[in-house]
Amino acid sequence: MKIRNILIPTIVVAAVAIPMLSHAIEEPPFKSLKKDGQFELREYANIPIASAPMEGMGKRDKSFNNLFKYISGANDGKQKIPMTAPVLMEGGAADAPAAEKGRMSFVIPAAVAKAGAPKPTGEGMTTGAIEASHIATLRFKGWTSEENRKKAEEELATLIKANNLKPVGKPFFAFFDPPWTLEMFRRNEVWQRVEK
Repeated sequence: MKIRNILIPTIVVAAVAIPMLSHAIEEPPFKSLKKDGQFELREYANIPIASAPMEGMGKRDKSFNNLFKYISGANDGKQKIPMTAPVLMEGGAADAPAAEKGRMSFVIPAAVAKAGAPKPTGEGMTTGAIEASHIATLRFKGWTSEENRKKAEEELATLIKANNLKPVGKPFFAFFDPPWTLEMFRRNEVWQRVEK
């Protein structure tokens, strides 16, 4: 029984991790306009997303679970949807007004979006799109701690200014790895829309 209890979770984790490590998971396509080290300016077409409310960057589990339920069939079409990357997060304080609270989003696969993405049945969840835009990005490693996020935000803001770009709206974060990925191998990015 003990061996079974160990083997089953291990097999499940491996089944999810192996495709991710082999880059089999779909990511939204983009055109690279400029790249300098960990900084990159990209041009994205519309990015279809499903979103769930999030009460601050430190309270992500409920939002992730609701989105995972959505792609597992908790939608009006009872449709299972492949996992994609990255997971997108826009911060917001837990005590902020509803309109200013954060949100977590999964990217909807292109084929699903083209056919018409099913509507989520979870409370407060929505489907929509990040409109076509130029996005300045900065890749950073390590855990997604508040300290690391703040440092990355500040570094990206400096690079945006140095490249004579004008930010639009607030920055947000893109996380590409499952939680069990070792710190040294993690791929995190901070994104900032900029004027075209």
